[in-house]
Amino acid sequence: MDYKDGKYIAYAQLLDFSNVARLEGARPDKQPPVWIGRGEGITMTEALNQLYKDAQQRLFWGHVSTLILSNKLLKQDIKTSIDFINRYREIRYNILLYATKESIEDVFKTKSFFTLSGLSTILHEPREGYKQRSYIQPIQFFQFIRDSDPVGQTAYIPSIKISTENWKEEDNKAPLLRNDGAFFVRNKHLQGWLSESDLNGLRWMDEKTVRSPLWIVEDDQPIVSIVLEKPKIKITPVIHNEQVIYNINIVVQAGINEKLKEISENKLIANTEKIIRDEILKTFEKGVEINSDVNKLGEILYRENPQKWNKEIKEKRFFLNKDSIEQINIQVNLVNSGKLKYQDGHY
Repeated sequence: MDYKDGKYIAYAQLLDFSNVARLEGARPDKQPPVWIGRGEGITMTEALNQLYKDAQQRLFWGHVSTLILSNKLLKQDIKTSIDFINRYREIRYNILLYATKESIEDVFKTKSFFTLSGLSTILHEPREGYKQRSYIQPIQFFQFIRDSDPVGQTAYIPSIKISTENWKEEDNKAPLLRNDGAFFVRNKHLQGWLSESDLNGLRWMDEKTVRSPLWIVEDDQPIVSIVLEKPKIKITPVIHNEQVIYNINIVVQAGINEKLKEISENKLIANTEKIIRDEILKTFEKGVEINSDVNKLGEILYRENPQKWNKEIKEKRFFLNKDSIEQINIQVNLVNSGKLKYQDGHY
């Protein structure tokens, strides 16, 4: 869905299902074709109806697996668009939700590796990649509805971009999709966008994080690469002088991936804990700058002290500030060192 010059624009991507199933034998010689439809109108319904004019078959919206919203639509009218999707009986609640600054037509034209179907991209299958590199959790439509409905709560939509940075198809740069940040929505209004680097701390505040890398650097030189897994988080809101402040406790498992210089266990753990703490604070402060509760601290307060939460929402335009986090306690448990041996206090 897009918005331009006072009109709503609806795009539809049709994929060939003939090679979606696993192939035991020969692989198709070429990539299956992707059909892209475009319709526009003064309402979203009219834009979708435009697609029916020359569609050669019935379009069944129950097959929709992903919804992409443009940043122009998010700035213009989130409430109407979401309400339309929410009401339409064929569209399911478990579809994936993305937003983008790119041309939606160009996003739909990107391909997968080899001759696999377009379903084998992060647009439709983001979870396997997330298990290997957990930064921004994929969001389904019902999760966005749940997080954005309560007054004052903040919901986010992962953003995607077209990247040609890392992969080539032989000698040609291959345009592939990647997550580059997230848009944040509060009270059905777009609060702003934060880049992936701004959101480095988000992964440590999400218990669904599977594994995520971290480098320890000294004097601009890398020392050791750590992989952190499965954080356990406890957030406690405390009322102090009528102000709500939060204490955060995180326990996370760590393993050494690569070591370039000697480092003691105590120093390795202390440095890792400091980096995690700094990343959480930076992400929190970036969220406060755009009036967004990126870590869903308001939800914790709502569940533990709904009366105070209601008072905060009624009295203030935004209930968080840079001093809202009082303490962040990080406990890193080093559970493995790969194939390295532990000798004389060093890995």
